[in-house]
Amino acid sequence: MLAAVPVEYGQHHGIWLCGAAGAQGVPLDRLLPKLIESCLRAYGASGFDFAVMTSDGTQNAETLKALGFAGQLPLRLLQTPIRRDLLAQAVFDSLTVHKLVEMRHIYQPGCICLPEQAMNEIMTQLYRCGLTVVSNRRGYGLYYTNGDTLQFLELQADNDHCADLLLQAAREKTGAQNARILLAENQTLYLGAGRRCGYGMIAFWADHSRQQMRIFRMLL
Repeated sequence: MLAAVPVEYGQHHGIWLCGAAGAQGVPLDRLLPKLIESCLRAYGASGFDFAVMTSDGTQNAETLKALGFAGQLPLRLLQTPIRRDLLAQAVFDSLTVHKLVEMRHIYQPGCICLPEQAMNEIMTQLYRCGLTVVSNRRGYGLYYTNGDTLQFLELQADNDHCADLLLQAAREKTGAQNARILLAENQTLYLGAGRRCGYGMIAFWADHSRQQMRIFRMLL
């Protein structure tokens, strides 16, 4: 069994293959390529444009490539100290999901996202797990506090200075002095900084879907 969740890219509809399960004793690792192939065929015939997945390792990535997936959704991981600024202004946990989705599409118009209704459920679960949202009129960030480090799942802002202000406001709230930030490779924030890391893989069914899908951000 494969778990498939609907996702969106502008007016295009796709699926996120996010999990698999099998009965005890079933060699799932050997059956998985056939399951994925059948799933892709069925969804492609139903009018979906693309599918996205994350690979668990090199061998899995090679299997996905053989099925038509390509690693076109890289991220950058940036680790940086947070400079203190007592005047940094921001609010916390006041951004609605509708406004978050709206701002995300302003900063990253080429993003693959969950539908807003599903995002409501995801955000509820993430809040229960300790997520904090810091925001102002120039950007927003979603982070967890882990000791002395703020782990940002997402950070969007007008420029580096605006992003710094969000980090600094979060530091004043938590006392954490360091940040670990996931950025889309093409984001202009802290351009060129950070370590490139592979993340999502994508497969297309229709040529008209072969556009620059620039970010795979579904709050995993």
